[in-house]
Amino acid sequence: ASAAFRMMRTPSTTTAAWSSPLPLRRRVQRAGDSGRHVAACASSSRDAELQQTREDTRRRLREMGYDPKLLEAAAGSRWDPTFQRWVKDPRAEYADIIITPKAGSPYIIWPAIFQVLKQANLESIPTDEVENLVARNKVTLVDVRMEDQYAKGHVEGSINVPMFRESTGSGVWDNLKRVVNAALLIRSTERDPEFPQKLEEAVGGKNKPVVLYCGMGGNLDTKIKSSKAMYKEGYEDVDKSFGKESRSLKACFELLNAGFRDVRHMKGGFSTWKYEKRPVATGE
Repeated sequence: ASAAFRMMRTPSTTTAAWSSPLPLRRRVQRAGDSGRHVAACASSSRDAELQQTREDTRRRLREMGYDPKLLEAAAGSRWDPTFQRWVKDPRAEYADIIITPKAGSPYIIWPAIFQVLKQANLESIPTDEVENLVARNKVTLVDVRMEDQYAKGHVEGSINVPMFRESTGSGVWDNLKRVVNAALLIRSTERDPEFPQKLEEAVGGKNKPVVLYCGMGGNLDTKIKSSKAMYKEGYEDVDKSFGKESRSLKACFELLNAGFRDVRHMKGGFSTWKYEKRPVATGE
């Protein structure tokens, strides 16, 4: 017999390699089972990683002086990089809400702050009411802008406790930030972690009523108002899914988190106050 005939007739590894003892259906089933096993392992690994990230975030929140429950406040939001805005997304779930820049101090993302302020029913009061309260010494009006901005012009009767401070870091990125900002004629600043303590000293305690303002004011409104009858109650705008963030609103959040009892916010900020030609002072 020829060699080719003997190869066909004699069991060997060559023959076994060409003919599988499993039917095609069972081979496909095994491949599917293997794929599902790999997917399940990958999903389990991701879940474990997310859970670990959440635990790390809660630990960091405690170290920064925040309530660990703050992590859940950002659920249902995501950053839209195309339009550079926060939008609502019920599918989104955050494992980390702390932004740690290469230069400067860590801070909390805006949607989490927005939710806390909404749940606290933060009151934004109009400028005419603020003027009346200050005139009757019912509140302490606090300007949270930087010292030089306050010196150039501020609400008459207000005090200055900046929420931000000059950058204090000495690392490579901190120095690079200073150089770049100096070239752009921008100040290099960072959030002042001692802001609540400084304000407490300035007003005489956490029980004192305070009203905060900054340059633009910001707001927590998620609807656009209209004089048209069909829009009497306002309508949702994706650009206002989380209101309009501002320095003074973030400062209100910091005070509420620190245990201040009576915190309010001036609607429209200093720009509205000036536009309405209300009393303005200069200097420190």
